[in-house]
Amino acid sequence: MVKLGCCLPGGSFMPEGVAEVPQSLVEQIVENCYHILDAGFDYTEVGASMLYSLTDEEVEALAKADAERSLCLYAANSLFLPELDLSNPAADREKQTEYIHKVTDRLSRFGVKYAVFGSGGARSIPEGVSEEEGRKALYRFMNEFIDYAAPRGVTMVIEPLRRRESNIFVTVPECAAVVREFNREGLSLLCDSFHMSQENTPVDAVYDAVELIKHCHMSEAPDRTCPGTITTGDPAYNKQFAACLNKVGFTGGVSAECSFADFKTDVPVIYAYMKKIFTEKEN
Repeated sequence: MVKLGCCLPGGSFMPEGVAEVPQSLVEQIVENCYHILDAGFDYTEVGASMLYSLTDEEVEALAKADAERSLCLYAANSLFLPELDLSNPAADREKQTEYIHKVTDRLSRFGVKYAVFGSGGARSIPEGVSEEEGRKALYRFMNEFIDYAAPRGVTMVIEPLRRRESNIFVTVPECAAVVREFNREGLSLLCDSFHMSQENTPVDAVYDAVELIKHCHMSEAPDRTCPGTITTGDPAYNKQFAACLNKVGFTGGVSAECSFADFKTDVPVIYAYMKKIFTEKEN
């Protein structure tokens, strides 16, 4: 049985609405984690950039809350800031190393297992840099991250993104080939049903990469709405995606990574829908 999770607002997506009394970032993280868990989800997924931005005092406050009741931080998205310029051979490597150490130490401290490597703005090969040079710089950075993160229990999972978000690591087959090329503990694959649908990737692409997939994301294309909230997309795509994961015996996490109309009211509805499609038998 898969583990079901939900991403916190403020990672890939900014929180909807403004509270009457502004909360601290720590208060937001804690409250949103507990709301997700109270709805029935098995774990939460946080924005790595949120953890990175915390002061040392805020980290201690978050750790105290986590000790009192687990926040169940299992995965982290929004991993790298665009200014790190990962595919640029001329990028500031000292800045990149500092970021790797700081963000990984915080992920590890809170028990985050999977660091989601989406970050299209950070990883895209910049204009004026050849694909060969860009890949060389990016792969060097990835190896440095894995060297530091893997011994600390954090695995990087490559997330295929839409071409409008990234000019590298776009499809599931492409990313699976990269993971196999690296052939390293500490690097695996993520499948995101939204990006797969947007790139016209059939859901059964998971069959050819099953041994590499450690984590998944889910939302409805084309508007990245909550799982089960259909606009003009294919209402069957996520159901078929769930059926494929069930068929291969996937037991990792599947996170709702979506925009919210209203976070508080949407979360329990999302959970009910995801639980249904991952427990119903394939026709």
